[in-house]
Amino acid sequence: MIKATDLAYGRLGAPDLDRMEEFLVDFGMVRADRTKKALYMRGSDGDHHHIHVTELGEPTHIGLAWWASSEEDLEIISKAPGASEIHEIDEPGGGKRVNLTDPDGRIIEVIHGMETVDDLDVRDVAINTGNDKYKRTEIQRLSMNPGQPSHVKRSAHAVVKTADLKKFNEWYQSTLGLMKTDAVKDFENENEDMMTFNHIDAGENYVDHHVLLAVQSEHAEFNHLSFEAADFDDVQTGHYWLQSKGYKHAWGVGRHMLGSQVFDYWRDPWGRIHEHWTDSDLVNNKHKAVRWAPEEGLNNQWGPEFPPEFLDDPHVHAM
Repeated sequence: MIKATDLAYGRLGAPDLDRMEEFLVDFGMVRADRTKKALYMRGSDGDHHHIHVTELGEPTHIGLAWWASSEEDLEIISKAPGASEIHEIDEPGGGKRVNLTDPDGRIIEVIHGMETVDDLDVRDVAINTGNDKYKRTEIQRLSMNPGQPSHVKRSAHAVVKTADLKKFNEWYQSTLGLMKTDAVKDFENENEDMMTFNHIDAGENYVDHHVLLAVQSEHAEFNHLSFEAADFDDVQTGHYWLQSKGYKHAWGVGRHMLGSQVFDYWRDPWGRIHEHWTDSDLVNNKHKAVRWAPEEGLNNQWGPEFPPEFLDDPHVHAM
């Protein structure tokens, strides 16, 4: 129906907004606004008022918000089965929105016209390599270990478990215009997939390797929200900062095979995973999707092996 332009934010629930804000600040976000009922956090990029929403309530995953390219697209998506009418967003940042429900029952917001904010200052990145060791000639001192949180730039992708992977992909591809990037075959039946990576369709323009990853499961469940960090050093400094604060580590640091990004995963106080990443593969509409064997698709280029508990119900790992 439309082609969403990116993932705007994830919407979570938490029984303690003070505790959630403390985690997200340590993770590398900045408060954009807060009400009695919700917390709105931003990154260093100024494109959008906020990139993360937490509502006061049970510790759950409520849904995902996606950017529409225009108000005309909101008109189109409002005609989708089960969609709401276009309405003003009565929350900080404003804008207009259409609400839908995906096949697993998640609330899907399609939004346009949110307020923008100014960029936050982040150091320029200069890295010497074996072929160009004079790219950086100034002395570099990032911080004393553990010195500071990462600098979260933007909301990047989400990973969820679904009860029906085929139906899930058909809905997101036909409703929001996502395109398959890669898939991982099922362990027992290579004719079926157990994971599908989807990317934004921006035509010939390059976008992240994936904006939505779905995993076949017995039931629908949230796994993680992912955020781009400033650079490799930023992922590492964030790692040791979160470690010093006593948060629960989930996986990393490593470099994925599919997507190629450098990753590091941490659990919030209620067990929900938040990821830092940098240096992702980019694809466009000329990319041809590949179906990978499990041992290839789940492997890393370097880093620790995939921990089986990574896909557990988040509440199992609440702090």
